[in-house]
Amino acid sequence: MVKKLYTESSLEKCIETASGEIGISKESLKYKILEQKKSLFRKRVTIQVELEDEMIIERKKDGENYDLEKLEIIEQDSQNCEKAEEYVEINENEGTVSIVQGKIVVTNPKDGGEPACIIVRDKNTKVIVDGVEINGQKPVFEESNIVVIFEETKAARELNISLANNKMEAYARITYTPQNIYKLKDKNKNKRLTLEVEVESEIHPPKFNEAEVKQELANNNVVYGIIEENLKKCVEGCRERILIAKGQPVIDGADDFIEIKFKLEEALRQLHEDKGGNVDFKSIGAVEAVHKGDILAIRNPGNDGQDGCDVTGKIIKYKIGKKIKIKAGNGAAIKDGDVVVADIDGKPCVKSNVFYVYPVHDIKGDVDLKTGNIRFIGDVIVYGSVKEGMEIESGNLVDIAKDVERAVIRARGDIIIKGNVIAGEIYGGGDDVEKLKTLNNLEQLRELLSNLVSAVEEIKKYNLLGEDRKDGEIIKILIENKFKMLPKICFCVIASLNMQKEDYAEDELVVLVKSKLLGMGPINIKHYVELDEIISCIKDKLQSLKDTLALPVSVKIAYSQDSIIQSSGDVVILGKGEYISDITANGNIYFIQDKSVARGGRLKAKNEIKCKVVGSTAGVSTRIEVEKEGHIWVDVAYQNTIFMVGAREFILDMPSKNVHAYLDDSGDIVVDKLNL
Repeated sequence: MVKKLYTESSLEKCIETASGEIGISKESLKYKILEQKKSLFRKRVTIQVELEDEMIIERKKDGENYDLEKLEIIEQDSQNCEKAEEYVEINENEGTVSIVQGKIVVTNPKDGGEPACIIVRDKNTKVIVDGVEINGQKPVFEESNIVVIFEETKAARELNISLANNKMEAYARITYTPQNIYKLKDKNKNKRLTLEVEVESEIHPPKFNEAEVKQELANNNVVYGIIEENLKKCVEGCRERILIAKGQPVIDGADDFIEIKFKLEEALRQLHEDKGGNVDFKSIGAVEAVHKGDILAIRNPGNDGQDGCDVTGKIIKYKIGKKIKIKAGNGAAIKDGDVVVADIDGKPCVKSNVFYVYPVHDIKGDVDLKTGNIRFIGDVIVYGSVKEGMEIESGNLVDIAKDVERAVIRARGDIIIKGNVIAGEIYGGGDDVEKLKTLNNLEQLRELLSNLVSAVEEIKKYNLLGEDRKDGEIIKILIENKFKMLPKICFCVIASLNMQKEDYAEDELVVLVKSKLLGMGPINIKHYVELDEIISCIKDKLQSLKDTLALPVSVKIAYSQDSIIQSSGDVVILGKGEYISDITANGNIYFIQDKSVARGGRLKAKNEIKCKVVGSTAGVSTRIEVEKEGHIWVDVAYQNTIFMVGAREFILDMPSKNVHAYLDDSGDIVVDKLNL
């Protein structure tokens, strides 16, 4: 189907003209009215006639030709004939307008015909006709003064330099914008003509040269690591940022590291646990034996580092790698400066980078009056029991095949008792147990002093006790009223530190605590910042004690009754449980056997306690404690069981199962449980 436009002074004339030209009756003519305009002096009607393809072919057979360009299908059904100006047929009397070589050429109408019109739609092009700027459609004549002013642009070039936050990379982007010279697009004669603009030519700005770019880089402090190849690409212009300079990254020195040639016993920290929470205690493994001359460890020295440099030329110093000293203790020796070898047959171990080889002392029967008390630097293995009143002190492992009855066992390594402990004392970890108590006391003192400093600052800020109060007086008042626990903790710290002194010189921290925190000592404090000196000394002491701690050890027993059990690591009850015992672990406490019972006494651990059955139907009081970050799990717990997490306490008032005690985010104790 082809569409054609007809414009006359009335609708009847349009239909008549179309009917005569196409050669079909007026009744058969299909048309659509596009425009009807009435003015004071004249009328104008435009219709759109639809021609079937068969009609065009039939007319061609009759020798009549149609200009198919003029019969081009109009895609838009618009009621504004300004959009169809290219298809308006020109009558002889009507004016015309065309654009030839960028110039507007106008022909005046004849015998009352309509003048030609120009249409301006480009907002960036300014058209002035007879001194008046037009926007839209405007009739024009040969005598009209038509001035076309195109948008003015200027050739420009832009260089943008940006640096990464760490100044290790610099990027550049150069854009060139040409100056466009415009002209009107040539068009054939028409009654209505829309002015269109096209680019006649472009004037490009001069390109940056490499020297100019380098100067701009220098203005932005980029003087190092310039990439010449990328600089040349950038000069040609680029839409995206180009890496133009890259710094030299710093290479930190590598730490020394020690390659240990024997397997370490990691106690419970390396136990395997399945998805159901069941622990495989067979996965612990044993410390392997070595022979004289075997290599225990090799120190591998680290590498020196290399300074870096950012794009501004600033040197970035590398970090020096940590140097490690390797030492040989009893039963070991240093070879070639970096190699530790066994000097005797035995079991190797390492504590704070000091390597030892402990011999094994076997006792084939019981430890009693016949054998006497046992004190041995290495492992002690007892194939019988330890009888009443006897003591064993080992520098490493103690393994007892049967029972311990009213005896004392001390070991710096693990303790394994396959039988029962009745009214005995078991201490796993040796000196570390006392050191851990000292560490705990020091941590409490440090926290109290930090809170005391904050309280003094607040009182001084708001003059809560008056402007004449001295800092020492304020501290004394706070200790007596708000920080009443401080003197008690101070005495515990002094006692612990004095027990660990190997000479008669008084510890520096002990001197500070006595002179500034106890008795009338706070009155002598001139400024509260003196407390920071004590806090700093506590931090140094904490670090010193932590550095001397060995690996946490574990104590594993079958059953305990009326006994004291302490461990620097974990305590594992492998058999039927405990009865009225005091069990303390710096790690965890685990009850392994199903239905093993914790009845009476106290269980205290740092991290977590997992029990099967706690208490009895008679309501025997049993106390279970962990620190504030710890958790307590119990399969079955009876009434009068006391759960303590941090400083919060909860007493169970009825038998329960699946008990889980912990502190929530607000510091309140939460005990999840189900009624039994």
